[in-house]
Amino acid sequence: MNNPFKNKQRVSEKTVDPKKAQIHNLIIVDESGSMGGLEKVTIGGINETIATIKKAQEDFADTQQHYLTLLTFDTGGYGQPPIRLHMAAMPIAQVTDFNDYHPRGGTPLYDAMGESLTRLHEHIKDDENATAVVTIITDGMENASRKWTGEALRHLIEQLKEEGWTFSYMGSCHDVVEVTMKLSIDHVMEFDHDDVGASNTWHRDSSSKRAYYERMNRDFDAMASREKKMAMRRANARAYYADRITPDWIDQLAEGEVFVFGSDPQGTHTGGAAAHTVKHFGAIVGQGEGMQGQSYAIPTTGDYDLFAQAVHRFIEYAAQHTDQRFLVTRVGCGNAGYDMRDVASMFAHAIRVENICLPEDFWEVLGLKFFKK
Repeated sequence: MNNPFKNKQRVSEKTVDPKKAQIHNLIIVDESGSMGGLEKVTIGGINETIATIKKAQEDFADTQQHYLTLLTFDTGGYGQPPIRLHMAAMPIAQVTDFNDYHPRGGTPLYDAMGESLTRLHEHIKDDENATAVVTIITDGMENASRKWTGEALRHLIEQLKEEGWTFSYMGSCHDVVEVTMKLSIDHVMEFDHDDVGASNTWHRDSSSKRAYYERMNRDFDAMASREKKMAMRRANARAYYADRITPDWIDQLAEGEVFVFGSDPQGTHTGGAAAHTVKHFGAIVGQGEGMQGQSYAIPTTGDYDLFAQAVHRFIEYAAQHTDQRFLVTRVGCGNAGYDMRDVASMFAHAIRVENICLPEDFWEVLGLKFFKK
């Protein structure tokens, strides 16, 4: 593959502000035939990511400059090369909606990653304020690369992680754990190979990106040494996918954590998690909804629509209180008698709220599975 930045629109060195973090967002998207059927949701996910980056550029204009590199890959043919670079280091303000996605062919994953990572690294390696956030989405095992091996790619990724690059991998229909362990990628999601799973994996990654940009806005210091900047980037990279799975049993909370439990509208709090919350986390008898002590009550008994509305109010509350971490239990699945899948579906919008944790089986209903490295 020739230099993918050649003859592509890219940032002029004269536009780089030495007082800002230069954040290069690299998105590597599988366009092989097995992604057929997910065209619409994949295009939607890419455009959601673009919108997230654009919003960060607006909100953090004083400390960040954002760029986008986007490529898709398959085995080529039909007059197309196997690796197609749609934009290279383009200032995010100049990026428009993407719609050029046509799945076919095999999966040269290693070549797509190796070539794009190498070229982007060559582009930014001399700028001590520059870093990269790399997102990979694929639904199949490597089966068509000719230049890059897994071992060589792992070596490159480990080098770039040491320099503070961030990597996330969203995969389905293959052994995601095996592949990402081989490649030394720490932030991993497996999604169901359908519209729900594919859409939600993009929502989850966009939420993580937003939180990462916020941390970079908080931590970036243009006057710090190169070594300190690199250490800061490594720390923020390690935190890219926050742990958002509620433990099966909670008997104590850290500062800022909130126990989210099911209640009745009258707030009697006499059974199950509600009684546990009165004893341990400050739930108030007679208060059926909202914050109380170190807990939040969601009324679950009675009408299903009222329950769903209370869940919506909770998600809005959590989104406005980002200094707290909300541990949602299996609300409504015990004494209230609701089906777990129905309840989990109520929390779909919580995927976009980074400080909300859900039970593992809720995540699975939403088409996602997480792995800890």
